[in-house]
Amino acid sequence: MDDSHKRWQAVREIALDIPAVQLGPYISQSLLKDPKHLLFSLSRYKSAARLLPIDRSARVLELGCSEGLGTLLLAQHAASVLGVDFDAKAIAQAQAFQRSPFAPTFQCADFIGKNFGVFDAVISMDVIEHIEKRHEHAYMETIVDNMDSTGMCIVGTPNITASPYASPASALGHVNLFSAERLYDLLHQYFHNVIVFGMNDEVLHTGFYAMCHYIIVAGFHKK
Repeated sequence: MDDSHKRWQAVREIALDIPAVQLGPYISQSLLKDPKHLLFSLSRYKSAARLLPIDRSARVLELGCSEGLGTLLLAQHAASVLGVDFDAKAIAQAQAFQRSPFAPTFQCADFIGKNFGVFDAVISMDVIEHIEKRHEHAYMETIVDNMDSTGMCIVGTPNITASPYASPASALGHVNLFSAERLYDLLHQYFHNVIVFGMNDEVLHTGFYAMCHYIIVAGFHKK
């Protein structure tokens, strides 16, 4: 065996030191049927993670974590992360990620109106569009009630202007789509400072909102 093969073997043994995990059906379907969509989804989480304190000191709550792949990415940039979702099967699948060195934790709960502690950041990606408009303030109140007074929240959702290009499955589940302006107005009722970002594919930017496929709004210092 030459030196390059020996080096590769050493690298492989280090990689195999962490037990393999089986991805859940949601993540697997995205990976196999539309891998670029999985890339876009993880890019949203990466953008949210980069808004967290650089010293990785934040206690983070994720509302609507599904199978927890994005939660794992958040945990790489935080002191601790709790992921919550009402889907018991998704949470059971997410438990596998607790074997990661970043060790996020997970809880199955219908989170609206629930308190899970005091967190420096509450993150909720691809959730608010599934919540009926009559419940959107209860959703925001849940975010605020779980935050430290100087904390931040990050909410991500597809832009209503992109709805003509949504798949039939997305259109069925997206019952409360937002424009950047409406989401800004909603968060501004609960936070003193609100910042809006747009995303197209995996690119985060501050371009013209109506042409953004996805919007991420961050709120700071709750009222």
